[in-house]
Amino acid sequence: MATDLKEAIRLMIEEKNYTHDMVLETIREFVKAAYKRKYGTDQNVEISFSEDDELTVCARKTVVDEDHYYNEVTEIPLDEAQELTEDVEIGDEVLIPLDLSTFDRGSVQSAKQRAQQTFKEVQNNRTYKEFKAKEGEIILCYVNSVLPNGDFRLNVGGGVEGILPKKNQSPREIYELGGEVKCYLEKVENADSVRDPQINQKGRKQKKDVRIILSRTSPRLVEKLLAIQVPEIYDREVEIVRTVRQAGIRTKVAVRANSRDIDPVGATVGLKGNRIQAVITELEGEKIDVIPYDENPINFIASALTPAHVEKVYLVDMTTKRAIAIVNQKDVGLAIGPKGSNVNLANSLCDWMIEVMTQEQFDELDLTQETRERAEAIFSSDEEAAPAEEHQLTPEELGIDENETLLSDLNLDPELVKKLNFHDIYTAEEYFNLTDEELAEIGLTDEEKASISDLIYVEEETEEEFICPRCGATVKVGTTVCPSCGAEFEFEE
Repeated sequence: MATDLKEAIRLMIEEKNYTHDMVLETIREFVKAAYKRKYGTDQNVEISFSEDDELTVCARKTVVDEDHYYNEVTEIPLDEAQELTEDVEIGDEVLIPLDLSTFDRGSVQSAKQRAQQTFKEVQNNRTYKEFKAKEGEIILCYVNSVLPNGDFRLNVGGGVEGILPKKNQSPREIYELGGEVKCYLEKVENADSVRDPQINQKGRKQKKDVRIILSRTSPRLVEKLLAIQVPEIYDREVEIVRTVRQAGIRTKVAVRANSRDIDPVGATVGLKGNRIQAVITELEGEKIDVIPYDENPINFIASALTPAHVEKVYLVDMTTKRAIAIVNQKDVGLAIGPKGSNVNLANSLCDWMIEVMTQEQFDELDLTQETRERAEAIFSSDEEAAPAEEHQLTPEELGIDENETLLSDLNLDPELVKKLNFHDIYTAEEYFNLTDEELAEIGLTDEEKASISDLIYVEEETEEEFICPRCGATVKVGTTVCPSCGAEFEFEE
């Protein structure tokens, strides 16, 4: 039996990839379960292994007087104990060796079931910890089998299987049994006990294995592949701001550099496109557009519609984020893409609803002069843009009340005024009504905020005083009699 046990331990370690301690712990649970089934308790069983994995099982019993011997499982009479050990007294504990072959079949079967359950729990805990640490990474897998519902079972290492659901499979790809595939480890679910009425009508709980969900469609897969190919992304010198993907069709990646010395698009694409081509090859030819991230939505939208050339972008509604992109007639198909794929991805990338139009279609729309000029100032040449910059919209055109203070009338940096106007903030009143979140979106520096606050404060202080027309004294607004000459004032409501 000892030889058989050693061989079983060796096979479990080698073939199942279980640790030595895990196997021994499972055997302990097996023996304890068999002992309990036979004797009704496992509190007095002693199980040990020698250095060469020889198993010893003993029952620990207390020595009692023959007249007080009541429990044959946990007690032993003094005379019987002295036959085993001469120097023994009442109250001592002795270990009685047991032969497992004397255990009845029912006890062994019960023990086997408990051991298997324990072994499964230990294995699940180890699997969960191992792969939870790899969640969000790319792992190398091998295709084991395909299920009737179209899901694939993949070997993720160590005899553990993961699931590549049908919805996470790229339509461009074919997965062959035994084939190698790199997958994004999307999620690891613990082996919780759940009720499955189709399996157990009595409502008993069915133990599940750890569920490892893999993906070949996640945008994160593209990001991880890029990090492998592009050292600047791995070192965070180039940042991937956002990635959107229609798996098998096209992916759009917005990037920006954390240093002015780096071209984020050039670094990502690589010399002659070698870096991005390696990722495209891994995705079986799926197109990838690398786009420079821009906080200006006009520029960002224009770039996002690549490979189409965008002539102009009109921000129709800042609140609902609706924009119109003007393209040449020959680029309409490129801008929209098959079944709207290109424009839909651009929508998701920029977080704007983009309509693609030709100039002729746009001219038929009734849009404000402000919307048109804003786009023309961005997309025309410097010479063409100058007249638009010189044109100052009237407060009436901007919908501003005559009592409000235009930012352009204050002694502010012109570039700061342009920055605020770009976000549809034209007056001091509009600025001070902004929430902290809205200010954060604009991206003002502390110095810029301070310069605005200081100026508005001066303006408000100046408006609280006026000059007495009779004596020239400075009088506070609201004073009805001049303290210097006694002139009386009246103020219109």
